[in-house]
Amino acid sequence: MKKNNWFLMPIELYIIIKIRAIRLDLGITAEEISLFLEKNPKYIGHIESNAHNAKYNDEILSSIALYLTERAKEKQKEFIKENDSTIIKTEYNIYDFYPTEILSDEKVIKEIPPIPSGSGPAPTLNALIEATDFFKKARTLKEIVEKANKEQSQNWEASNFTRSLERAVKGKNKRLKVILNDNGLNTYILLKKPKKD
Repeated sequence: MKKNNWFLMPIELYIIIKIRAIRLDLGITAEEISLFLEKNPKYIGHIESNAHNAKYNDEILSSIALYLTERAKEKQKEFIKENDSTIIKTEYNIYDFYPTEILSDEKVIKEIPPIPSGSGPAPTLNALIEATDFFKKARTLKEIVEKANKEQSQNWEASNFTRSLERAVKGKNKRLKVILNDNGLNTYILLKKPKKD
């Protein structure tokens, strides 16, 4: 089957990639934002997919900025509660999604990288969960760290992933489950979503 190539203005592609990077950093799924926008659960997924020609408009971007602000404030409160001194951006507006430099006005192919380059440990882990088959097989913490380091050319350690993995297996955004392997080590595997009737 022939794959469609969709073309967007560079600024439209930039905005899609930028919002995806922010939501991965905050540990927010595409479905969560779609539901907040009162759209089909796959709405954001289609915008972030190379297979669809969907893109954002300013009205949607304003709503997304509100949601990201709300969620970032919750995450900052969690850090404070855990006595973590990490400070994150907690206020978003539509201008945060636009580039600071002028982009070309020549259309480009809509290509969204599965793992945003230059991302930190949390967004890299979230992208591995969401956009790759990596967690279809149970993975040890060591394998996760090695894979993330390879993807981002980094030297991260296990401690860089502890909190993000904890979030991925607990709470309302559960996406992984922990199972013991033959050596008694915790491994992480994709949580199967219950089928909707």
